[in-house]
Amino acid sequence: MSQKEKREHAIMEGNLLEYPIFSMERRKVNRTADEYTWTEKDSAGRIILERRFKVECVRGIPNVFDMNVFNGIMRIYVKKKGLYKKNEIHFTIYELIKEIDLPIHDGKVAKDVRESLERMVNTTLHFENAFFVEKEKTTVIVHLLVRIEIYEKQKGNKLINMIKVVLDDELVSSIERKYFNLIDFDVYKSLSSGIPRRLYEYLEKKKYRKNQFEIEITKLAKRIPLKTSKISQLKELLERANNELKEKGIIDKWKYDAKNVVYYFRKSERFIEIEDNLFYLENLAVTFYQGLGQEKVSEILKREGMIVLQDLIDEGYTKEEVAFALGWAVDNIKEIHSIRIIPKVIGQALGDKESKRLVEEKEKAVQQKRLEEDKQREDERKRGEELDKVFGQMPKEKQEKLEEKARENLIEQGINPNFILPTLLRIERNRLLEKKKDLVKTQAED
Repeated sequence: MSQKEKREHAIMEGNLLEYPIFSMERRKVNRTADEYTWTEKDSAGRIILERRFKVECVRGIPNVFDMNVFNGIMRIYVKKKGLYKKNEIHFTIYELIKEIDLPIHDGKVAKDVRESLERMVNTTLHFENAFFVEKEKTTVIVHLLVRIEIYEKQKGNKLINMIKVVLDDELVSSIERKYFNLIDFDVYKSLSSGIPRRLYEYLEKKKYRKNQFEIEITKLAKRIPLKTSKISQLKELLERANNELKEKGIIDKWKYDAKNVVYYFRKSERFIEIEDNLFYLENLAVTFYQGLGQEKVSEILKREGMIVLQDLIDEGYTKEEVAFALGWAVDNIKEIHSIRIIPKVIGQALGDKESKRLVEEKEKAVQQKRLEEDKQREDERKRGEELDKVFGQMPKEKQEKLEEKARENLIEQGINPNFILPTLLRIERNRLLEKKKDLVKTQAED
């Protein structure tokens, strides 16, 4: 089995990755609320938008341990997708402990995990003009976890205690709208502490289809969050985390640029995140068969479709190219009934797409040229009117002299005197007048 096939992911909703949900403290946090503000300014320095985020918990805001427990829950969510309701995750306490690589038979660890779950159930997240929905920032209040329940389940000859975690519907809806990232959970657990793990999550969200990502050091510190405001201390904390991320191959390199830090990503990793998304591939397969008129799509067809599409992505096709090929096949192939035809026609589909792109580009170029020509004619018309006005303000003697010079020029150019019409004479006259104005302007500047 290849290394890629062994990768295990946790699914993380995009807003939770963007904002500082968890404190980077290792011990229990006594504060019951942390609040952050971000402002956007126009070119004049005026504030045009203000976003606020507040994390609140009567038991103390979530810390690094809670972050690890929550990510473990979201790893189990991926593993057990489809077994329960879409907003529910079921597991034993030992499953969760094992997932986050803690001692399985340690009673204190089990107690700490239960307390963590209770703390997260009591955690409220306030997004003011900050929650991303359908390309808009909105104001919402969500819970990190909505509810936990403990119940008994028969397993063989004995009963075992199960925990049911209920996720906030708003977060689940955001995941269903594909606003999420898949975090390589093995990579996450290989990092040493809270700051490198949190930084890894944040950069995973920022690096999709990018070679690099740049951000002000103080703004990055607020996203993690790091409490100190001294640049020297922030650099020291970030440098430790950056070095670890570089050693793990998560970033290629990094550097400071004035007040900013710049991260460079490995090009070979740029297109992996979304293509590995099994939820996305499943949705593509379902959409394909629904496009063929099948209202209900069996699990067999879903799994087959995911395998076919993943193979195409492994060959180097992007998710956009695969999605286009699916739509193209539905529209252009008669009596199509299986997604297995896509590998055979994807080349033709993309060729058709490229042909249409070239035609559209040519039409756009023609239209742009036409607009430029129209603008040029309009500019010439306005300039002619301005020169006519200047000519009209000249003394009669100078007008006659200028027109005579224009007539001589036209005759020198080989135009028959009998064919020098008023329009042609006006054009040459204005040309001489504009040349004269430019000469006067140049002399004045000298």
